Amino acid sequence: MAPKQKGGGVEAASALLRAAQLLGRTRFPVIGGLLTDIDGAVAALALAKKLRGVIDHAAGEELARGSQIMRERGASPASFGETRNRADVIVMVGSGPLKRDPGLFQDLFPEEKGLPRPGDQARRLILLGDDLVNAPTHVKLTQVGQGGSDLPTLIARLGAAVAERPVGDEGQGDPLAQVAESLRTAAFAVIVYSVADLDEPALFTILDMVRHLSVATRAATLALAAPGNGDGVNLCSTWTCGLPVRTSFAGSVPEHDARRFAASRLIESGEADALVWIDALAEQGVRRPKGVPTIVLSSSDDAGEGEADILIEVACAGRDHDAALYLPAISGIGLVKAAHPNQDKPTVAAVLNNISGLIDKREAA
Repeated sequence: MAPKQKGGGVEAASALLRAAQLLGRTRFPVIGGLLTDIDGAVAALALAKKLRGVIDHAAGEELARGSQIMRERGASPASFGETRNRADVIVMVGSGPLKRDPGLFQDLFPEEKGLPRPGDQARRLILLGDDLVNAPTHVKLTQVGQGGSDLPTLIARLGAAVAERPVGDEGQGDPLAQVAESLRTAAFAVIVYSVADLDEPALFTILDMVRHLSVATRAATLALAAPGNGDGVNLCSTWTCGLPVRTSFAGSVPEHDARRFAASRLIESGEADALVWIDALAEQGVRRPKGVPTIVLSSSDDAGEGEADILIEVACAGRDHDAALYLPAISGIGLVKAAHPNQDKPTVAAVLNNISGLIDKREAA
């Protein structure tokens, strides 16, 4: 059974000491998961730099894909508040955004009257895809099914229609032609999607649509935030070392590579020799890579003692203690007050800083 920290005392000190001893012997560790608040991310970055290791977030693949698309094609993003208050036509791509945020319809289409909007047409929601959804009764919804094809094909066909390059035998009766016309005549159209649900060609098509529409009207995109405070950790990494997650500190300067420094690849290839996995947000369904000695910092009661060499219980950010987290509603970092304050468990930042200090003492000795 892995040594487990429960609050203070001898057992907690032993777990921290064993963690410091394990990490002090590593050559190339990965600090992964990173489901934590900004303070935890700052401490994780400092520890990765000290150990000359790598940082990667559990949503690293989604974050990397979004960053790559933006680098290669640029983007015209809208904030959540701007979409809610100003957009008159909202296109939701698939049901992925709604699965990630079940309250998305209510947030984007509040019943109360908001700020003045451009244009004179009533707000409307267009859903691309076959999945059945329950929109609020006050939302004007148009759904365009896939017609036997997959969602990326539907997106490609809409992109062609927006550029007035229809494919096949579509005519004015084609629902995609009608959607394209709605987008072209909108005062402010926003396409909402989840990066995790779409491949690169589909994402490129969405950005091309927005670019084409912006010649004559206003259009933008709203990509849902990555789970587990992924956007917050990514921002923290960028302002700390100038690079997003999936960055290595093994060289004289930090190096970012979205493929080489993916935690799962490093562990599967045998390049990494230890893993510190952080989940202080009690996320469901997040699986950590296995195959190397592992230290787990978890706020979940069912973290699984036998699956880690060292398991340290930590406080849940935003539940047990106040936390700075990325808040989609403001498209930035905000303070979340503790829902149920609990000082019995240490924060991620406190644990990582303690381990770092013990490593320094070990090296000095």
